[in-house]
Amino acid sequence: MLHIIGADADLSAWLTALFAWLIDSPLMTVLLFAVAIRTASVLLRLLPPIRRVLVAVETERHTSIDGLRGVLGIAVFIHHTVITWFYLHGNGWTLPPSRLVVHLGQTSVALFFMITAFLFWGRVLSRGSHLNWAEFFVSRLCRLYPAYLVMLALIVAAAYGFASPEQQASGNLWPSLTSWLLFTTFGAPDLNGLPNTGLVVAGVTWSLPYEWLFYLALPALAFAAGHVRKPIAALASAAAVIALFLSFYWFRWYNPFALKILLSFLGGVAAAHWVRNPARREIGRRRSAGYVAITALLAVVLFMPTAYLWLSTLGLTVFVVVIASGHDLWGVLRLPGLLWLGDISYSVYLLHGALLWTVFQHMLPRALAISAPVYVGTSIIIDIVLVLAASTVFLAVERPAILAGKRWYKRLNRSAALLQANI
Repeated sequence: MLHIIGADADLSAWLTALFAWLIDSPLMTVLLFAVAIRTASVLLRLLPPIRRVLVAVETERHTSIDGLRGVLGIAVFIHHTVITWFYLHGNGWTLPPSRLVVHLGQTSVALFFMITAFLFWGRVLSRGSHLNWAEFFVSRLCRLYPAYLVMLALIVAAAYGFASPEQQASGNLWPSLTSWLLFTTFGAPDLNGLPNTGLVVAGVTWSLPYEWLFYLALPALAFAAGHVRKPIAALASAAAVIALFLSFYWFRWYNPFALKILLSFLGGVAAAHWVRNPARREIGRRRSAGYVAITALLAVVLFMPTAYLWLSTLGLTVFVVVIASGHDLWGVLRLPGLLWLGDISYSVYLLHGALLWTVFQHMLPRALAISAPVYVGTSIIIDIVLVLAASTVFLAVERPAILAGKRWYKRLNRSAALLQANI
């Protein structure tokens, strides 16, 4: 009997060690990617509204870019899933030992920045002075703010629900909330006294000020490059950017920007120029170009300690240039499930941290949360729930807001035209 008990204990310890190894291994990455893609594929098969959305945007789609966004959103989730495991074991909220997992987060965000620059600098190149900056900013607000407010509502709920009475007494909700409403451009202070409030969403809001700085600077950059001749918009853009940076200096506010990270946007600008030339675009679509892209990406992941070095930016630029040319990596980036993950990638990015934080720090007893087999199994369930939740937010909040923004701008244009006609 003692021999059997001892054997069971050895088997349990062996399984625990195996699952603990799995969490920080490439197999965990493959597993969670497969679960997410499969979940999205099942949703596409079962829910006609999702199929209709995919068909509706097909003509406007950069298919390979959208498929890549689907990969990146889930990659950031996996990155924070592994970080949460080490955080629960007392290692702090810091980068994990695995370089692959580090790049699942950092490289994914850098590629998100490159995609942003590619899409909107490409719009500058294609539309020139016909580009309407008012329409651009209305569309960006309606695209990014509604889902962000859903995330912010979750943070406020956590601040009220999980902060102790003593913490709430020492907290000051409304001034802190103002910074959050401005996409944490002026820091992500604790809400209602809840310590480390930013960890409720895995700290993902740090990247949003970079996105908005790029949008804010775009009219000035487009004018300086000679592509959009709208001097008033350019002056307003330059003044806003200068005022923003001066405010950090004068008031000693938190400065969220680092030059090494801002350089990532240059990769997208380079890709936008590359694809403007049909001959170069065809080079990027060749089968062999895919091998070049994968080699460049692997070189960054395997040999660069961070995605925010100039060599990393160069390698990722090569990768993005090929994908932006229309290369779908031999059909992988055209998988319908991956395209749907691309559509919901913003909600995936914003919501995954709240799921990880709530489940592992407040729903599960600590003894279960730090058990490796339980952690792996629960992460798979969270993966499925995340795709379901992000799909719901996209269909119920993001897409209606996008369409409403287009209608709103058309109404404003009609009102302005009528006003001008009556003057």
